[in-house]
Amino acid sequence: MPAAPLEATRKARAAWGSAAALVVLVVGVLVGAAPAGAATGPVAATAPLTDPTLGHPHRFGAVPRPTTEKAAQRIPAADLETRGRPKGSLGGPLRYDGGAVVTGSPKVYLVFYGSQWGGKGTDGAGYATFSGDPDGVAPELQAFYAGLGGDAELWSAIATQYCQGIATFAHSCPATAAGVAHVAYPSSSVLAGVWEDTSYTPPSGPPGSSGITAISQAQLAQEAADAALHFSDTSVDAQYVIVSPTGTNPGGWLDPTNGFCAYHDNTGDYGSLVTGPNVSFTNLPYIPDINPADCSGLANPQLLDGLTEVASHEYAEVLTDPLPGGSTAWTDRRGHEIADKCQFVSPGSPGAAYYLTLATGTFDVQGLWANDSGKKGGCLDAHSPVLLSSPGKRLRGTVGTPVSVQIDALDVRGGPLTFTASGLPAGLVIDSATGTVTGTPTARGRSEVTVSATGGPGSASVGFRWSVRKA
Repeated sequence: MPAAPLEATRKARAAWGSAAALVVLVVGVLVGAAPAGAATGPVAATAPLTDPTLGHPHRFGAVPRPTTEKAAQRIPAADLETRGRPKGSLGGPLRYDGGAVVTGSPKVYLVFYGSQWGGKGTDGAGYATFSGDPDGVAPELQAFYAGLGGDAELWSAIATQYCQGIATFAHSCPATAAGVAHVAYPSSSVLAGVWEDTSYTPPSGPPGSSGITAISQAQLAQEAADAALHFSDTSVDAQYVIVSPTGTNPGGWLDPTNGFCAYHDNTGDYGSLVTGPNVSFTNLPYIPDINPADCSGLANPQLLDGLTEVASHEYAEVLTDPLPGGSTAWTDRRGHEIADKCQFVSPGSPGAAYYLTLATGTFDVQGLWANDSGKKGGCLDAHSPVLLSSPGKRLRGTVGTPVSVQIDALDVRGGPLTFTASGLPAGLVIDSATGTVTGTPTARGRSEVTVSATGGPGSASVGFRWSVRKA
């Protein structure tokens, strides 16, 4: 479809000025040739590793693209409910499968793959631009990732309730415990680098044409491995977003039957087809080539809304399941990940896609699944950065016998916490700095207790019953 004027289709960004230029200086916007050993042509085609029949349903893609028929049949999420349960709840809560999560500061490397991106420039905010990018995909993605973390935005905090180092198939993580590490809240911009790799010219054709020869999935994985060597970062905290130019068909995303908007994987999932380190990567096609409504859950999406929505989907899934090809971390019993469970939630409903305001602009993002939302979990748009563990549903004590109960809490942004409590049995108090409840009960009875922990822009509360009997 024809490219709309850039200024008419891109949401107005907050003025970022010299701060943006500083980030570009720090992360180093790099344009150059591929590293030694990079693929210079198509890799032999293989069966799609995102094919659900091969056991990888959670990597089939962020918001699978509807065909024309499916698009006509799209119905509100409320009509997809079964016996009153949201569609996302049908696979149950996310459960830990033993793999790693991103516990260090998340880092996103944008790789603009292919010679069609054209000449490089810089916009007024300091972001890299390319002459072959008619809809402004490159600066929009840079602004989105640059805005995540380091401020008061609470969308990123949804994923921090998940962790590694707990029992397999557990549904929740203790706020603090030896050997347990939570998904990190980014302490600063997650945008870590930008690279235009012009070493290969992917097959191209008219935008939206399903007959374009696809860039193979193995080739995209190889590009991610090459990018990891280019940036000298092979850590599990790094994710490589391979962005293909307009008019191309990376990984078969334009397939009329099994098309998708994006997917994430890890290079080690491709065996001998890929040489180099095992790293997380996302296949992000040129989303404006298709109808914006196909990749956005908003009621009336603008041209670039679907782009950042699927980018947010895959970013969150890499945080909670970075190596799905062999060391799965958090999925539900059907194999769905944190964002899969909340795609296409009806606009206006809890956890539906919405516009997230960051220091770098306003962007369409998708809601994410939270196991700790209500009794059975649910989709959220934001989450407190404070995580609080219950000491148990029922505590017991005896009149005249001293007690000491630690309430565990964590501010994932690293700040101090202040604890308060209401309803404590007579004779007990809580230390506002440590969360320790101490004292000697003076009267029998049953109390409904609520403990809260507050830190920075958020707080969390937990309720439980405390029964005191006679000596």
